[in-house]
Amino acid sequence: MSGRGTDGLEERAGIWRSLGAGPELLGELLAYAENPYCELDLPVGFPPLPPEPQVEAFRGYVAEANSSGAAAALSRRFPQLRFPIAAGASQAPEYRAATRRGEFDRGTPRVALALAESPAELELSLHESPAGPVPVLVARRRADFVALVRAFTCRNEPEPVPDSMGACLIKGLADWERVDRYRADWERARGGPASAEQWAAEMAVLAGRKELWQDRLILLSTGPYSAVPAEELGLADEVWCERSVTLRLAHECFHYLTLRLAGRMRSNLLDELIADYAGLLEAFDAYRDDLARRFLGVDRLPELRPGGRLAVYRGDPPLSDRALECVARLAAQASRRLAALMPPPDRHDAAAMAAWLVALARQPLERMATAGLAASVAEERSRLSAPPPGGER
Repeated sequence: MSGRGTDGLEERAGIWRSLGAGPELLGELLAYAENPYCELDLPVGFPPLPPEPQVEAFRGYVAEANSSGAAAALSRRFPQLRFPIAAGASQAPEYRAATRRGEFDRGTPRVALALAESPAELELSLHESPAGPVPVLVARRRADFVALVRAFTCRNEPEPVPDSMGACLIKGLADWERVDRYRADWERARGGPASAEQWAAEMAVLAGRKELWQDRLILLSTGPYSAVPAEELGLADEVWCERSVTLRLAHECFHYLTLRLAGRMRSNLLDELIADYAGLLEAFDAYRDDLARRFLGVDRLPELRPGGRLAVYRGDPPLSDRALECVARLAAQASRRLAALMPPPDRHDAAAMAAWLVALARQPLERMATAGLAASVAEERSRLSAPPPGGER
């Protein structure tokens, strides 16, 4: 099943029919299952991916966080931590000046956000992911996680953060220390300080090169993954919380991989199946399909478990209830097919895992529920691992 052309489309439709989809649902389901990664033009030499420009700066931030605490270190670069969470915070002139123009004292760390006083409650690190090194901030108190989500994604406004939310991949985060470094290098190259007008003109150029001044950061909490209590797994609370962090990190790193390769992160069943697959491998050293179904809420079919995550991934426009039932059946079958895959023996190597995850991501969603999944993934991974003709891909 290629997933392309008339034959591939008909075969995909046949799988949906086998899952109970009538003719009136096929268009909706086929549109939902469209896969942007099938035609992805991978960069030359993939894998591995080179580190993003932010990584060099974060090596210094992590070292500083280890000595003075993550909150203090981050407050010198990200002014959001210098303001409390409050209604109307984003409209205050001093907030706008700090976050939009970088007008705050970089030399003095200051944390106005209500965070835990113990430095151990916030941990900043660089993680070697399949998509390259990525900054990771772990908040061990739920209140800290909520506050940081609001600071970094809600402009310090007290917007609701769902209880089910335990991780966040933050992108487009203005890093004012990197802006300062860019200005210093630019002025050195031009032979002297620039006027306000000259720097404003250069900033307009810099705005188009976001990789030079915007950061990406994975923010994690330590609560039970997908709100599944530890007793369901037969684990102690502290053990499940630590495994939940591991699971969330690998899950978000898959989304980071698609962000780097395709410029997008999707709330689609295909992406979530693969992200949970990566997470379960890391947390349990094996893919547990029973947990995968539990996380998505498809472990009680034909009933959908209330609060299961699948309901969040209905797409835009959202799937109808009847179409969602078909997607739930596909999710349950796909989890069993994923359990039959033999993970690569070198999966602890970041580049090898990147190739494996991309091989999975390039499968049509419908194929994830078929007996042909293993052979198709193996074929795609072999193609990705083969030396490109003429040294280029």
